[in-house]
Amino acid sequence: MNTAHRNPPANSEATWPTSSMLLWGTFGTKTPAERRYVLRSCIAAGAVLVLFLIAFAMHFRPRPIMIRLLLIAVACLITYIAWEFRRYLHQLDELARRMQLEAMACTYITGFVIAAWLGVLWPFSHFLVNWPYKPTVLFMIPFLYFLLEPVRAGWLYYLSRHY
Repeated sequence: MNTAHRNPPANSEATWPTSSMLLWGTFGTKTPAERRYVLRSCIAAGAVLVLFLIAFAMHFRPRPIMIRLLLIAVACLITYIAWEFRRYLHQLDELARRMQLEAMACTYITGFVIAAWLGVLWPFSHFLVNWPYKPTVLFMIPFLYFLLEPVRAGWLYYLSRHY
């Protein structure tokens, strides 16, 4: 008998707010760890945004230095958010931590499948086949993290309705 898959009762209602799950990827319980994670992540993102606005106001001059500075700032931002998320995970109870880790695993699998399908479809796309390779495209790779974050939030929402 497989007990790993449970069907929730039809009248079960999750106690976690949907907006918090989809917006922040947290459970919305207003614990100190959650507030710290959200606040510090917003402050870090705001600092990088201010740096980007300053660079934009200066017309990215001197260009090589400003581009590198922005890339380092974005890399530091992603690293800091991941560090704060790790601290947030350690403060969760067992069920919430399991759901977060399962959502991350599902996000990884989703990203892997999408990348595999893009690789399969690459030869069939006229745009992609005739697209000249530009090394500057590699600088966009860190932003893929931000594209996967809504996927993780969606998986977290889905899993919260099944536990």
